[in-house]
Amino acid sequence: MAQVLKEEIRRRILDAALEEMAAHGYEGASMARIATRAGLGTATSYRYFAGKAELFEAAIPAELAHRFETLLDRRVKALAQLAFGGEADGDGGEEMMRFWIDHRLAVVVLLDGAHGTAHARYGERFVEQLVASTLAQIRAQQPRVRVSAPARFVLERIFENTRRLLAATLAAHPSEPALREAIEAFWSYQVPGLRGFATWVLAGRGG
Repeated sequence: MAQVLKEEIRRRILDAALEEMAAHGYEGASMARIATRAGLGTATSYRYFAGKAELFEAAIPAELAHRFETLLDRRVKALAQLAFGGEADGDGGEEMMRFWIDHRLAVVVLLDGAHGTAHARYGERFVEQLVASTLAQIRAQQPRVRVSAPARFVLERIFENTRRLLAATLAAHPSEPALREAIEAFWSYQVPGLRGFATWVLAGRGG
């Protein structure tokens, strides 16, 4: 029975750490506030985790971050295809959504609060992945098309806003139905916007 209690306390600390890091980022998170969120004394939390670094690694293990990148790669390619008016079989949309629901706060931290950790560039890589996939789809349509520096700048800003909006949406909607609705509303805006950008570039106005 004692071992079950210990695991329960450990889980409470991890959950509290995710809440704290999602709210304040890794660098702004406080071990004292994490303990308070978990309903524990600070000294007790230190008996389970030596500090924030150990807490981060336990709450957001490397394999979870890698899984997110794998799912994202598939989903981004599918969305890029849809943006060009094509079809995307096996687009991973539900799998990606399920991952976001199951690991909501971890994704928030990775996208917008991981500075000071080994995943500090995760949000930047997220944007880079979206940009690269979109440009690849444009070049698949016209291999010799040139995307100008101003057009690429705009595309990067679009996906930087995507990163921030996704993180904010996940943070604001703990309810699965509300989160699904919010994400679907966002994609209903994003996909036509990307299609318009691609059409503009392919017409020779962005090169």
